[in-house]
Amino acid sequence: MKTWQEIFPENVWGTMRWSPPITHHIKLPQRGDTPGVDCEVIFLALDQPRDVRKLLSLELTGGFVDEARELPKAVVDGLTSRVGRFPTKQHGGCPWRGVWMSTNPMDSDHWWHGLAEKTPIHGRYPWKFYKQPGGVLDATKEHEGSIFAANAFWRMNPDAENVNNLPVGYYEQQLAGKTTDWINCYAGAKYVYVQDGKPVWHEFSDSLMSTDVEIEKDRPVHIGLDFGLTPAAVFGQRMANGRWHIVHELVAFDMGLERFALNLKADIETKFVDQVNRNDIFIWGDPAGGKRDEIFEVTAFDHLRTHGFNARPTQSNDFMVRREAGAMPMNRLIDGRPGLLVSKDCQRTRKSLSGGYHFKRVAMGGGQERFREVPNKNEHSHVGDAYGYLMLGGGEHRLLTRNHNGKQMFKQMRATLDFDVFT
Repeated sequence: MKTWQEIFPENVWGTMRWSPPITHHIKLPQRGDTPGVDCEVIFLALDQPRDVRKLLSLELTGGFVDEARELPKAVVDGLTSRVGRFPTKQHGGCPWRGVWMSTNPMDSDHWWHGLAEKTPIHGRYPWKFYKQPGGVLDATKEHEGSIFAANAFWRMNPDAENVNNLPVGYYEQQLAGKTTDWINCYAGAKYVYVQDGKPVWHEFSDSLMSTDVEIEKDRPVHIGLDFGLTPAAVFGQRMANGRWHIVHELVAFDMGLERFALNLKADIETKFVDQVNRNDIFIWGDPAGGKRDEIFEVTAFDHLRTHGFNARPTQSNDFMVRREAGAMPMNRLIDGRPGLLVSKDCQRTRKSLSGGYHFKRVAMGGGQERFREVPNKNEHSHVGDAYGYLMLGGGEHRLLTRNHNGKQMFKQMRATLDFDVFT
């Protein structure tokens, strides 16, 4: 509202109506050949899918959406169906109708990214996207005279827009204390996932650990599997030097175990032919999958075996054991590179490890941040759990589960462990 009033002050454009919904009826008379203005602006909060009902009775000429990445697609769909209705044909009709939207970048599975980059809307009424140049560029390869932040070098983008309206040193100041993903999003104008809350695996760095990873035909394949109606499978290979390569993923939504098992079997037989021929594929899952189904009286592991899978439960389903097992390869440095490398094609795994799987922030006073002790269950948690089971089954559990209940002094272990412990 402050921004709006700065552009359209009430002493010039007329007073605003402050009782909900807030409106500003702008009226300016015609002056000579210059036409007048008669425009009513309605301000609405539309950040939940249920807010679509706020639009149902509106008759609009057009709409403007700020920070569109925060809106569900259902709200945008509802808004596009209400524009072009004022003025009516009886009063001359609309010479123009449409919706403007602006936003900071979002991650690659957002509806905006899909329409802008993957499946654009063509035809008589296309959606047009305009990408503003970022304020900074990655200068790691030519870092002389650049700014060092978030373990990378950055320089000002000579094509950046609106610089004349910004204070001196605006972007340089923004870089201080930020992560690489934050800088790429808010200062570099790149599609990127910016985490919310405390990541389950804060050790993971997407910029360092995501790369082009090839499937090694002569190495076994381990698969971490999370059950439920949002099943997920993460495929990994452990190299001779102890480094883990995450080479493939399979994630489904609203799908039972039977259909997912068929998809999993098709993926394995297509992508891992050599391992199938050598019987060199190992599947690890939640020990809770050993519970018998109340209707069919079989376990999830029994069901997988009917499809020919060598599926076994991990040693533990304790969350902290699973988390620490997943963190161990991230903390290792092997031949100058991280002990975990994730294929760039495994986008859901990368997003989960980058903070999609996280502990929710709890509001606290006194400027202190507090987080829930149990991670947030969302669309990213299932693939994150599958990654944890992969690491447990693949051998990272051996010291973590040395005693009967699987609980150790995790901080002390991370400070002393090296690869030799597992060989």
